[in-house]
Amino acid sequence: MTRWLTSLALVLLGGCSHHRAELRQPPASPGTESTPLPARAAAPACVVDRDCGPNQLCIHQQCLSVTPDLTECAMMRVHFSYDSAAIDAADEGSLERGARCLRGDHALHVTIEASADERGTEAYSLALGKRRATAVSTWLVSRGTTDTQLATVRFGTQRR
Repeated sequence: MTRWLTSLALVLLGGCSHHRAELRQPPASPGTESTPLPARAAAPACVVDRDCGPNQLCIHQQCLSVTPDLTECAMMRVHFSYDSAAIDAADEGSLERGARCLRGDHALHVTIEASADERGTEAYSLALGKRRATAVSTWLVSRGTTDTQLATVRFGTQRR
């Protein structure tokens, strides 16, 4: 049975700025001592995903296999310039990681959610969202994912 991971989504946003998130370990609750995480089996050291095997990601300088519950495969954001469906070079690393996740586990499926801001008409925003979703889908397929792993949803200005 094919698994659809609804939490796995590529979110496309347009015409707005964004911030890069940092991964941080949550602080320990008051009165509790933090316990060290269990040691993982020795994995090859890495700096970037390309240093790892085809079905692995470089996470905290260790090559780890792609699995359905891997947090790093859970969500990616791609931002577009105003009135554009062109993928920015700055977002290609995030998309490449998404492609690596999909190639690493063919049972993974993603929903590409496309939206636009309120500066155009609803019809124009829906069309722009469709072009953006198609651009991401085409990019992922060109990097070795299958189109059967991808679904697209466009929201226009209704969802951002």
